Amino acid sequence: MNIEEIIKIRREQLDVDSPPPELWDGIRKEWKQEKRYGWWKVAAVVFITTSIGLLIHNIKLQNQVEELASLGDISEEYRGIENDYISQINVLEATIPIKEAKSQNDFQWIFDELETLDQINTLYRKDIGKINEAQLVGVLVDYYEKKIRLLRKLELELKRTNKLNNNEETNTNSTNL
Repeated sequence: MNIEEIIKIRREQLDVDSPPPELWDGIRKEWKQEKRYGWWKVAAVVFITTSIGLLIHNIKLQNQVEELASLGDISEEYRGIENDYISQINVLEATIPIKEAKSQNDFQWIFDELETLDQINTLYRKDIGKINEAQLVGVLVDYYEKKIRLLRKLELELKRTNKLNNNEETNTNSTNL
């Protein structure tokens, strides 16, 4: 017997308006269990989504707090002043052979001073928006001026050292002749 014949024979059993009551009882029991379990799924998804959202939000806030403020955060006028100082520092750092200077112990005190200045600058930048702006601007401008002075001092000391070394080499060469 093939499937078509079975369907024809049992067609009357299959053609019903509603399923038997025993079948409905089983469906209702399963549906109620799934429904309760479904709410737990929804609650878990909402909880996890909210937790992830809050975590991402907190990470973004923490990154914003950790970012150092600049004078430009106080006003546009200060942003221009700060940019001028930064460009002066960048020019000086580009012209000074810093790696060469670091290899010489004679200039270590300058690098120690620069490191101390940078640490103080970092502390004060965290206070932008929290303390008196006029005092803070004065401190940060002073930082830039001191850094520029130290870099110029390093540049002069390197030139002086190189000049002395060249003179010594010239004197040594003329003595050997």
